[in-house]
Amino acid sequence: MTYAIVFSSRTGNTRKLAERARARLGERDCAWFGGPSDLREGALDGVDVVLLGSWTDKGGLGPELSGVAAALSGRRVFLFGTCGYGGDPAYYARILENFRSALAPGAEVVGTYLCQGQMPPAVRERYLLMAERDPERFSPLIENFDRAQGHPSEDDLVALDAALVRAGLAS
Repeated sequence: MTYAIVFSSRTGNTRKLAERARARLGERDCAWFGGPSDLREGALDGVDVVLLGSWTDKGGLGPELSGVAAALSGRRVFLFGTCGYGGDPAYYARILENFRSALAPGAEVVGTYLCQGQMPPAVRERYLLMAERDPERFSPLIENFDRAQGHPSEDDLVALDAALVRAGLAS
């Protein structure tokens, strides 16, 4: 099975998942690995599956992936990514549905995976300032920020491995 991994990673979290997927699936069968800005014409031609990974932007794919997502009609796709907020499977399901809805009609989603990713320190600093004015609203965000540190963790990467197996992409 040949595959391509196209991903966007603002803080390195989604890149970590992309690298794990490539290691799990084997570099020999990887026809493309990288970001959408480097994707050359025809790079996805003939691959059996495209793994499309993104950070979460306003609940959906990063905007730099919109052209790639729109071009995947008739392709088998595994969607994966990271988001700063974690611990809520219903929230993850909504994000993955938003990722799915960005795909071209006719794309076949063979599997999905989403996990929490750590956020830059500036986010916590911003939350602390806002919590001074509205602690009830922003204290939970600070707690979530602290829980997100170290993610994607080894457990997250093992869960990605399992998602690849469920999708029939790895054994």
